[in-house]
Amino acid sequence: MGALLGLTAAVCITLTEFFSRRVSDEIGPLASAAAASLAAAATIVPLALFVSGDPTGQDLVLGACSGVGFGIGIAAYLLGVRVSSSAVIGPTVAALATLIPFLYAAVVEDLPPVLAWLGAVTVVTGLLFVTMGGDVASNVRGGLPLGIVSGLGYGIGTAFLVDVTDDAGVWPVASQRGMAFITIILWAMLRKRPLLPPMRFAPQSTAAGLFGGLSTALLLAGFTFNAAATSVTASLFPATSVAAGRLFFGDAVNRAQVIGLVIVIIGTITIVIA
Repeated sequence: MGALLGLTAAVCITLTEFFSRRVSDEIGPLASAAAASLAAAATIVPLALFVSGDPTGQDLVLGACSGVGFGIGIAAYLLGVRVSSSAVIGPTVAALATLIPFLYAAVVEDLPPVLAWLGAVTVVTGLLFVTMGGDVASNVRGGLPLGIVSGLGYGIGTAFLVDVTDDAGVWPVASQRGMAFITIILWAMLRKRPLLPPMRFAPQSTAAGLFGGLSTALLLAGFTFNAAATSVTASLFPATSVAAGRLFFGDAVNRAQVIGLVIVIIGTITIVIA
C-alpha cells in the first residue's frame, strides 16, 4: 500500500507541474507558482483540521522556514523548464532535494551507512550525464542554474522538516504552503511581475494546487503504512515529469539525459533504502 500511495503521489506531483506549466506559458512562472501555492494551502488547511495533530510553535516556525525554500523551489522550477527542459531541471531538482536532507542528517545525526554514500555518489554521476549530455535545444547553460536554485530551495526546505515533532500532524505543511505563497508574492513584487493569474486561469491553477496538496496527503498516508516503500516510489517523479514535458510541452530530451535521469533515480532510491 505504501508503494502504491508513493507512486500516486509522484503522478500528482507531475500533474501539479503540468497544470502549473500551462498557466506559466501564458502569464508567467511566478504568477503560476503563487496561484498553485495558494490553492495548495487552501487544500492542506482543511486536511489539517480533519487530521489529529498537536503542533508546537517550533513546528509551525520550521514549517514556515521550509515554505520559504519550497516557494523558491517551485518558482525557480517553473522558470527553469520555461527556458530549458524538464530533462535538465527535473533530475537536478530531485538530486539536490534528496542530497541536502541526507547531508543534514549526516551532520546532526548518526553517520549514514555506506550504501547511502554510494547512492549520493550515484546521484552526482547521474547529474553529470544530464548536464554533459545536453545540447543547444535543451539550453543546459540557461536552465541548470535555475535547476540548482530550485533544488537548493526544495532540499533546504525539506531539511527544516527533519526536526518537526511526530505529533505535529500536517499543520507544519499548512504553514509551509502559506509561507511559500508569501515568498513567491514577494519575489514577484521585487521583479515587478504579475502576482496572480487572471481569473480565466483559475481552473488550471486550482487543479495545480489541489494535486500539490493531494501529493502531500498521499505521502503522509503512505508513511503510516511503509515509509521506505512510499519514499522510493515517490522519488520516481522526475521520470513522469520528463515524460509529460516531452509529450505535452515538446521538451528536448536526448539519450545521455535519459541515462542520467535513470542514474539519478537509482541513486535517490539507494539513499532512501539506506
